Formats: sequence, structure tokens, C-alpha cells
Amino acid sequence: MTLRESTLRESSSTGPAWASRRVIIAAAAAVALAAGGTAAALAVQHTGGHHSVADKPTATRARLAADSCGGPAGTAYIALPGYQAFDAVDTSDCKLVQQYNEGDGLVPNTGTEDFNYDSTNEGVAMSGSTLYFANTGNDTVGVLDTTALTVSNYENPTETLIHVGFDPGGLAVTPDGSQVWVADTGPQTGGPETLAGISVISTATDTVTAKMHLPTDPREIAFSPSGATAYVTSGVGLLVIDTATMQVTNVINGLGDPEGVTVSPDGSTVYVTNTVRGEVDVISAATNTVTDTIQVGQMPWQMALSSDGSTLYVANGDSDSISVISTASDSVTNTISDSGDPVSLALTPDGSQLYAGGLTSGIVTVFSTSDDSLVGSFNVGYGQYPNAGDGEEPTGMVLTSAAPPGG
Repeated sequence: MTLRESTLRESSSTGPAWASRRVIIAAAAAVALAAGGTAAALAVQHTGGHHSVADKPTATRARLAADSCGGPAGTAYIALPGYQAFDAVDTSDCKLVQQYNEGDGLVPNTGTEDFNYDSTNEGVAMSGSTLYFANTGNDTVGVLDTTALTVSNYENPTETLIHVGFDPGGLAVTPDGSQVWVADTGPQTGGPETLAGISVISTATDTVTAKMHLPTDPREIAFSPSGATAYVTSGVGLLVIDTATMQVTNVINGLGDPEGVTVSPDGSTVYVTNTVRGEVDVISAATNTVTDTIQVGQMPWQMALSSDGSTLYVANGDSDSISVISTASDSVTNTISDSGDPVSLALTPDGSQLYAGGLTSGIVTVFSTSDDSLVGSFNVGYGQYPNAGDGEEPTGMVLTSAAPPGG
């Protein structure tokens, strides 16, 4: 089953359970893999230059959490829309600290403390100690202060729910931390009208301060280092938006149904995942033209760029692999096998480790960026049994050097 063929639950204007066709939900069941097979299933394949990824490995999906998995001090926050929750994981030992409910507001007009379990938090972003979750299921963005999280307030952690547009998916914080831009994908009605757009949230007041209508569904958002320009992937291509005027200044077409987007630290280059052709398109920010294409795996989704801009990592969901790209040569220097449909990627703040979330396996694998070797893996959710994370779908991750929740 491909990402695009995954089972989708359509949403409605009265209370969507899920959103647009871009939301990736897997229906495949995982099969247990003996613990001894972990290393083989995650073997690194060394390549050179441009590379076309071969067929998927035949290794079965689920596997036991690694006995040893260590890294720098800090916390990984992992969005789990399949379970309407998120995990806090200690990055020093890859152990689950707690799993928290998120985005579930009180049932109105009942006089009770009953909650609506309808959030489906697909996207996540972080600014300072604050987490932002795009809750596709109830058209809100959830705001949580991580310093207020404890191991005991997992059921209903204190949060603010901000109503945005229809079916929010991706979101990103501006470089100065003053705003959160939210991609409202809009319900897929099939008609000529669209309810898609961008909602802009003030981080000072937790309110929507501006909205922008778009004729197509926005997906992921990235900003230039100055914050003057927003780059938004969409059904028609890459939208280039002036953040001061909130006007689309350019549309870059021919990108093959793009999904992920990231910008180089100097702002000169924009990278976009071309899901149709299995490529990364390299775009000059000065001319808004494609200057190079890099062949990667099938259905490339999210990306992670090193802080110095020298290395780009690409999650290839339908190839069960991660492409490692040198941005100096625009070429694939390594391909890491990672069974379980990897779609989400994040680097530790010190850049020493890469986290990859498996959509169908419910497993996060951790790799050393020094040599792309496997550090370990862990199941999202509770338990150490093989299929603990099945159905939880880690679609987004943010990593911080701050200590995990305690108390």
C-alpha cells in the first residue's frame, strides 16, 4: 500500500474526523519481527552519487524496542494522530517519559468533564518551551507549555485550543517566534470552491490575527531566515508568499505534487520533495527557478536539514529508506534502509542524531549522523511488546535539548 492509497476518513464542516487527501493514515497491520532481526532490517546501504532506490526490503514491519539506545540529553515530542496524543521521549536513553492526550476539548453544554476525543494532531512545531499541534480532526491548533507537563497530568494537560481554518495540517513558527502559520487544507469537496488557506496565530496572544485564502490546498510551510518570505507546498506547486503583505508573489510549477519544503540557512536555496517523480527539487530563492533535481526514493515526504546546511535527509516512505544528500554537490551520498514507511524526520539540536518515524510500524529509529549507523529504535506509545505503536502513526517530531517532563 502506498501513502497515497492509504485509508482516509473524509471530514465535514461540522466536526471533521480527518482531513484532506494529504493526511497519511496507514491501514496495513504490522507483523512481529524477532528481536534478532532488527539489525538486518535496518542495515545501511552505502552508495555514491545520484541514486535510484531499489524495491522495498521484504523485512516485516514491527520489531522489539532496542535494548540500548542512547544520545544527547533532551526530549523528543512525537505527534501521534492515530492515537490523538503525543509522546515525550528522553533522548538520552530513548525511553518513553509519558504519553499525553492533546487537542480534546470539553463536550459543550453537558455540565460534565467529558471530553471530545477528536483531535488527530498531524503536525507539530515548537518555539522555546511551547508546543503547537495542528489538530486536523477539530480545526484547532493546540498550544502547550512543556514546562507545565508532568508524568501525572497526561490525561488532560493544560492547553489552549485555537480555532483556525478547515482541516489544519502543517504548521511552522516564524524565525522571530512571533507567529505560527497554519496550513488549512480545506475539506476536499470536489467542487470548484475551496476553503483552503493560511491562518496566522500570534504567539503573544494565542489568537488568529490574519487569514489568507488560497485556491489550492497548502501542505507544509517553511520560512526564509529573515522571515520575509514563506514557502508553501500545494497542489499546484510551491507558493512564494510575502509575509508582510500576505500576498502570493510567485508560483513555481512542475514540482510533481510537492510535499516537504525546507530552506538553507543562508536563504539562497529551497528544497522541495517531488512525490510523483521521487526527487528533491533544488530551487534558487533569487530566481524562483529549479536549478537541479536529485533522484531519491519513492514518495519522498519530510526532510531534515543540518544546521550548517551541508546535509539534507529525506524520508522515502514507499521505499522504506532515508536518502542522505550532500548539498554541496546535490547528490545522494548514502541511502539508509528503514522499514516501516518512514515519513517524519528530526535532528537532535546538536546534530548528532537523526530520528525517523515509521508511519505503518509505529517505530522511531535513531541514526548517528557521523556515519549513518543505527543507534537504536523504540516503539511509540506504551509497552515493550513488538506491536506497541501500531496505528499510532508518528507523522511529526520536534526535538529539544530541554529536559523531559518530570514530577
